[in-house]
Amino acid sequence: MGAALDPFSNAISTAAETVGPSVVQIVAHSPASGHPAGTGSGVVWDATGHLVTNAHVVGGSRHVDVNFADGRRQVGEVVGADVAFDLAVVRVARVEELRPAAFADSDLLRPGAVVIAVGNPYGLRWSVTLGVISAVERILPGPAGEVLDGMLQTDAAINPGNSGGPLALLDGGIVGITTAMLEGTQGLGFAIPANTVVAVGEQLRDRGRASHPWLGIEGQPETVPDRWVRLFALETDSGVVVTGVYEGSPADRAGLRTFDLIVSIDGRPTKTPSAVRRALALIAPGRPVRVRFLRGGEPGEVDVWVAERPPASRH
Repeated sequence: MGAALDPFSNAISTAAETVGPSVVQIVAHSPASGHPAGTGSGVVWDATGHLVTNAHVVGGSRHVDVNFADGRRQVGEVVGADVAFDLAVVRVARVEELRPAAFADSDLLRPGAVVIAVGNPYGLRWSVTLGVISAVERILPGPAGEVLDGMLQTDAAINPGNSGGPLALLDGGIVGITTAMLEGTQGLGFAIPANTVVAVGEQLRDRGRASHPWLGIEGQPETVPDRWVRLFALETDSGVVVTGVYEGSPADRAGLRTFDLIVSIDGRPTKTPSAVRRALALIAPGRPVRVRFLRGGEPGEVDVWVAERPPASRH
């Protein structure tokens, strides 16, 4: 047999070669002792030296060791971390020859999309695994006890040390940052969607912290009947049906109810709970958003004054 790869194998190898130079190994040190506390992965985000990884990878460290694929090593400064999103941004000073990754639109993902995970499992640097997107919009407990929702589920092997590394399509576009696996299971790995990574990462990079805008609802995706789309000239054929409203929350005070079907926030279509979070990410707590919804087949609009999310709440 010849050594040439079949087309599918060649596509996987090409994707790994595209993504690999943007992947780093991160070694965090205990703030108390200064000794190494654990390793994980990260991704070069931009050409000015910013990397993105998981908050649980950097822990409480202000500085981490960053090992690049070409053998270079630098000390990176943690400019911002948020355990509720399990995201952190690290900055390195020497930016020559950095290879920023290309982030794709994770809203376009559908189950069955082929992906690769690249990272440093168990310290084995730049390992590549293959799988598919098994599901989107998953909810699971985060490493710090918070709730992570809107997550991507994949059967690509994710092990300790992969955390913070990329989940990428075969064209090299990164659709998620791997964050967790369920202990005692096989084929259940999870990643933070790329659109969430970018929205939260920009706040961590620019301000050192992330806001947690909150309406005070629980919700799930729901299809909008075609007749309503046509009748009300909606820009989307799906929305988020409210399954619960927190008492005393901004949504409660504004009059939103269970079974309301939210279709947009400030004119941005809200097809999924993740889309609700991204629409809110643009709004600072203390400001109003215009929520458009359907109730019993009739349209409605209301201003909701966004608040800072309390612990253990979601939307």
